[in-house]
Amino acid sequence: MTDPALDPPSPAGLREAIVTVVYGDHAGQLDYSFASFRRNTGVPLHAFVVGDRLPANQVEGITYHRREPDPAYVHPMRDVDYRRWLFIDELDADVALVVDGMDVLCLQPLGSLARLLQGGWIGAAVEHSGGRYLGNGLYTSNFVNAGVTLWDIRASAPLRQEIAARGRACFRNLVDDQLALNELLHTRYVDRLTLLPCHYNYRGSLGPKPFGWPVCRSLDGIRIYHNRHWIREARKLAPDAQAPLANLDTDIAPPGKWGQRLVRLACRWRRTGYPPLWPLW
Repeated sequence: MTDPALDPPSPAGLREAIVTVVYGDHAGQLDYSFASFRRNTGVPLHAFVVGDRLPANQVEGITYHRREPDPAYVHPMRDVDYRRWLFIDELDADVALVVDGMDVLCLQPLGSLARLLQGGWIGAAVEHSGGRYLGNGLYTSNFVNAGVTLWDIRASAPLRQEIAARGRACFRNLVDDQLALNELLHTRYVDRLTLLPCHYNYRGSLGPKPFGWPVCRSLDGIRIYHNRHWIREARKLAPDAQAPLANLDTDIAPPGKWGQRLVRLACRWRRTGYPPLWPLW
């Protein structure tokens, strides 16, 4: 992966923004993770606060906007999660990166946001468990996570309006914005989706929780980290811009028939594509 800091700038005149939407006490805590996006020099940060007031503790470099709650979304969490994709229409911007307010950390400069979109309406990364069933028995192996999404604001307006309409029409759970997003992407808007590498929405854990999630001890090469259980630990790290490439040991001699079988069995047992560090033949 190349260093985004070396990328050419966004096309002349193309305006970019990074956005979050929060409510309650979270509005005064944006220094915890959202402020990390200030490392993207020249890209304005916007925080929309749904509630009756703006926080007293406002972070330098973030522009705050207050909006009234909309009871049609039933719960404050659904209110911010659905409307975050509508508020970006109010910005003086062409491309917007929309992220969760309290559990998304920017670890490296992102470079041109428009470059990441590659002509799509929306850019998103596959969820850590990306194989899911949707309505009508539809299966997808590309179920995307809604906590980090990149938008062509003008082109994506029809999609974003449809997502919001599904949220107003039916309450399913407190995080069904992600479900509504995927339902529309994998039916009506398949060709409008740009899949981002997991490096732009990395969900791996730095330790054993939550159960069943992949564990990774290093965040080298990761651009955006997104795991609420390990944000505090991730903030202490200083990861390299690029992950190191593992070296392959040269075979002493070409493995024979039984040697090949033993290596393949060892790789399967270790659940990786790497054999043990000792020769098996």
